Amino acid sequence: MPPTRRKRLEQPREVVLQAALEAIAESGLDAMTMAALGKRLGISGGHILYYFGSKDHLLVETLRWSEDRLGARRRTLLASEATAYERLAGYVDLYLPTGRADPRWTIWVAVYGRSLGDEAVLQAGYDIERVWADDLTALLDAGADAGEWAPLDAAARTAFTTRLHGMLDGFALQIVIGAPGLERADRVANALAYARLELGLDR
Repeated sequence: MPPTRRKRLEQPREVVLQAALEAIAESGLDAMTMAALGKRLGISGGHILYYFGSKDHLLVETLRWSEDRLGARRRTLLASEATAYERLAGYVDLYLPTGRADPRWTIWVAVYGRSLGDEAVLQAGYDIERVWADDLTALLDAGADAGEWAPLDAAARTAFTTRLHGMLDGFALQIVIGAPGLERADRVANALAYARLELGLDR
Protein backbone atom coordinates (compact mmCIF):
# COMPACT_ATOMS: atom_id res chain seq x y z
CA MET A 1 0.00 0.00 0.00
CA PRO A 2 1.55 3.36 -1.01
CA PRO A 3 2.34 5.84 1.76
CA THR A 4 -0.29 8.45 2.52
CA ARG A 5 0.57 11.87 1.17
CA ARG A 6 -0.20 15.04 3.05
CA LYS A 7 -2.71 17.11 1.14
CA ARG A 8 -1.77 20.66 0.22
CA LEU A 9 -3.08 23.63 2.12
CA GLU A 10 -5.45 25.82 0.17
CA GLN A 11 -3.35 28.81 1.23
CA PRO A 12 0.38 29.07 0.46
CA ARG A 13 2.59 28.12 3.39
CA GLU A 14 3.72 31.72 3.83
CA VAL A 15 0.12 32.89 4.23
CA VAL A 16 -0.38 30.46 7.12
CA LEU A 17 2.87 31.50 8.80
CA GLN A 18 2.08 35.20 8.38
CA ALA A 19 -1.36 34.60 9.87
CA ALA A 20 0.18 32.75 12.82
CA LEU A 21 2.59 35.61 13.48
CA GLU A 22 -0.20 38.19 13.26
CA ALA A 23 -2.43 36.13 15.58
CA ILE A 24 0.33 35.95 18.18
CA ALA A 25 0.95 39.70 17.88
CA GLU A 26 -2.75 40.47 18.35
CA SER A 27 -3.86 37.94 20.96
CA GLY A 28 -0.77 36.22 22.40
CA LEU A 29 0.57 32.73 22.11
CA ASP A 30 -2.07 30.92 24.16
CA ALA A 31 -4.90 32.31 22.04
CA MET A 32 -3.20 31.15 18.84
CA THR A 33 -4.86 27.72 18.67
CA MET A 34 -5.18 25.64 15.52
CA ALA A 35 -8.92 26.25 15.58
CA ALA A 36 -8.52 30.03 15.91
CA LEU A 37 -5.88 30.12 13.18
CA GLY A 38 -8.07 28.01 10.92
CA LYS A 39 -11.00 30.35 11.46
CA ARG A 40 -8.76 33.29 10.62
CA LEU A 41 -7.79 31.64 7.34
CA GLY A 42 -11.18 30.18 6.52
CA ILE A 43 -10.04 26.56 6.76
CA SER A 44 -10.30 23.90 9.43
CA GLY A 45 -7.86 23.84 12.32
CA GLY A 46 -7.51 20.12 11.77
CA HIS A 47 -6.25 20.76 8.25
CA ILE A 48 -3.49 23.03 9.57
CA LEU A 49 -2.61 20.46 12.23
CA TYR A 50 -2.49 17.73 9.58
CA TYR A 51 -0.12 19.79 7.45
CA PHE A 52 2.24 21.00 10.19
CA GLY A 53 2.00 18.02 12.54
CA SER A 54 1.74 19.93 15.83
CA LYS A 55 1.50 23.41 17.27
CA ASP A 56 5.16 23.17 18.30
CA HIS A 57 6.18 22.44 14.71
CA LEU A 58 4.02 25.31 13.45
CA LEU A 59 5.73 27.64 15.96
CA VAL A 60 9.18 26.52 14.84
CA GLU A 61 8.28 26.97 11.18
CA THR A 62 6.80 30.40 11.91
CA LEU A 63 10.00 31.33 13.73
CA ARG A 64 12.16 30.09 10.83
CA TRP A 65 10.08 32.10 8.37
CA SER A 66 10.20 35.22 10.53
CA GLU A 67 13.96 34.85 11.02
CA ASP A 68 14.47 34.38 7.27
CA ARG A 69 12.74 37.70 6.64
CA LEU A 70 14.77 39.40 9.36
CA GLY A 71 17.90 37.72 8.02
CA ALA A 72 17.43 39.50 4.70
CA ARG A 73 17.38 42.83 6.55
CA ARG A 74 20.45 41.81 8.55
CA ARG A 75 22.40 40.85 5.43
CA THR A 76 21.51 44.17 3.81
CA LEU A 77 22.71 45.98 6.92
CA LEU A 78 25.97 44.04 7.14
CA ALA A 79 26.69 44.57 3.44
CA SER A 80 26.21 48.35 3.72
CA GLU A 81 29.00 50.90 3.50
CA ALA A 82 28.53 51.99 7.12
CA THR A 83 31.43 51.55 9.52
CA ALA A 84 31.74 48.17 11.20
CA TYR A 85 30.75 49.70 14.53
CA GLU A 86 27.64 51.28 12.98
CA ARG A 87 26.76 47.89 11.51
CA LEU A 88 27.32 46.31 14.93
CA ALA A 89 24.92 48.84 16.46
CA GLY A 90 22.36 47.95 13.79
CA TYR A 91 22.90 44.26 14.48
CA VAL A 92 22.14 44.75 18.18
CA ASP A 93 19.03 46.76 17.35
CA LEU A 94 17.76 44.04 14.98
CA TYR A 95 18.51 41.27 17.49
CA LEU A 96 16.40 42.69 20.30
CA PRO A 97 12.57 42.68 20.45
CA THR A 98 10.85 45.84 19.27
CA GLY A 99 8.91 45.97 22.54
CA ARG A 100 6.67 44.08 24.93
CA ALA A 101 5.00 41.00 23.38
CA ASP A 102 7.05 41.29 20.18
CA PRO A 103 5.66 38.29 18.24
CA ARG A 104 9.03 36.99 17.01
CA TRP A 105 10.47 36.96 20.51
CA THR A 106 7.23 35.62 21.98
CA ILE A 107 7.76 32.59 19.75
CA TRP A 108 11.44 32.42 20.76
CA VAL A 109 10.43 32.22 24.43
CA ALA A 110 7.98 29.43 23.58
CA VAL A 111 10.58 27.54 21.56
CA TYR A 112 13.10 27.78 24.40
CA GLY A 113 10.51 26.34 26.80
CA ARG A 114 9.41 23.55 24.51
CA SER A 115 13.00 22.55 23.72
CA LEU A 116 13.26 21.01 27.21
CA GLY A 117 11.31 17.99 26.05
CA ASP A 118 11.86 18.02 22.30
CA GLU A 119 15.29 17.55 20.73
CA ALA A 120 13.99 18.61 17.29
CA VAL A 121 12.76 21.93 18.68
CA LEU A 122 16.08 22.41 20.52
CA GLN A 123 18.04 21.77 17.31
CA ALA A 124 15.84 24.13 15.30
CA GLY A 125 16.45 26.93 17.80
CA TYR A 126 20.19 26.26 17.72
CA ASP A 127 20.30 26.30 13.91
CA ILE A 128 18.49 29.65 13.75
CA GLU A 129 20.69 31.24 16.42
CA ARG A 130 23.89 29.96 14.78
CA VAL A 131 23.21 32.08 11.68
CA TRP A 132 23.29 35.21 13.84
CA ALA A 133 26.57 34.07 15.42
CA ASP A 134 28.14 33.41 12.01
CA ASP A 135 27.18 36.89 10.79
CA LEU A 136 28.57 38.49 13.96
CA THR A 137 31.85 36.62 13.52
CA ALA A 138 32.14 37.93 9.95
CA LEU A 139 31.39 41.46 11.19
CA LEU A 140 34.12 41.21 13.82
CA ASP A 141 36.59 40.21 11.11
CA ALA A 142 35.42 43.06 8.88
CA GLY A 143 35.97 45.59 11.65
CA ALA A 144 39.46 44.26 12.27
CA ASP A 145 40.26 44.33 8.55
CA ALA A 146 39.11 47.97 8.41
CA GLY A 147 41.34 48.83 11.36
CA GLU A 148 38.42 49.79 13.63
CA TRP A 149 39.54 47.37 16.33
CA ALA A 150 42.33 44.89 16.89
CA PRO A 151 42.06 41.47 15.24
CA LEU A 152 40.49 38.74 17.37
CA ASP A 153 41.58 35.13 17.20
CA ALA A 154 39.02 32.33 16.97
CA ALA A 155 38.76 31.89 20.75
CA ALA A 156 38.29 35.63 21.33
CA ARG A 157 35.61 35.87 18.62
CA THR A 158 33.74 32.93 20.13
CA ALA A 159 33.97 34.42 23.63
CA PHE A 160 32.77 37.83 22.45
CA THR A 161 29.84 36.35 20.52
CA THR A 162 28.82 34.09 23.40
CA ARG A 163 28.90 36.91 25.94
CA LEU A 164 27.18 39.48 23.75
CA HIS A 165 24.44 37.06 22.73
CA GLY A 166 23.98 36.02 26.36
CA MET A 167 23.53 39.66 27.31
CA LEU A 168 21.16 40.31 24.42
CA ASP A 169 19.09 37.22 25.24
CA GLY A 170 18.70 38.42 28.81
CA PHE A 171 17.72 41.91 27.69
CA ALA A 172 15.37 40.43 25.08
CA LEU A 173 13.51 38.44 27.73
CA GLN A 174 13.16 41.57 29.88
CA ILE A 175 11.84 43.58 26.93
CA VAL A 176 9.40 40.98 25.61
CA ILE A 177 7.76 40.38 29.00
CA GLY A 178 7.67 44.10 29.77
CA ALA A 179 9.89 43.89 32.85
CA PRO A 180 10.12 47.23 34.69
CA GLY A 181 13.42 49.05 34.78
CA LEU A 182 15.53 50.11 31.84
CA GLU A 183 13.94 51.19 28.57
CA ARG A 184 14.79 49.34 25.37
CA ALA A 185 17.11 52.15 24.26
CA ASP A 186 19.02 51.85 27.54
CA ARG A 187 19.47 48.11 27.02
CA VAL A 188 20.78 48.72 23.52
CA ALA A 189 23.21 51.29 24.94
CA ASN A 190 24.39 48.86 27.63
CA ALA A 191 25.03 46.12 25.07
CA LEU A 192 27.00 48.51 22.88
CA ALA A 193 28.97 49.80 25.89
CA TYR A 194 30.02 46.20 26.56
CA ALA A 195 30.98 45.74 22.91
CA ARG A 196 33.03 48.94 22.89
CA LEU A 197 34.81 47.90 26.09
CA GLU A 198 35.64 44.42 24.79
CA LEU A 199 36.79 45.73 21.41
CA GLY A 200 38.94 48.43 22.99
CA LEU A 201 37.10 51.32 21.34
CA ASP A 202 37.00 53.55 24.42
CA ARG A 203 40.68 53.41 25.25
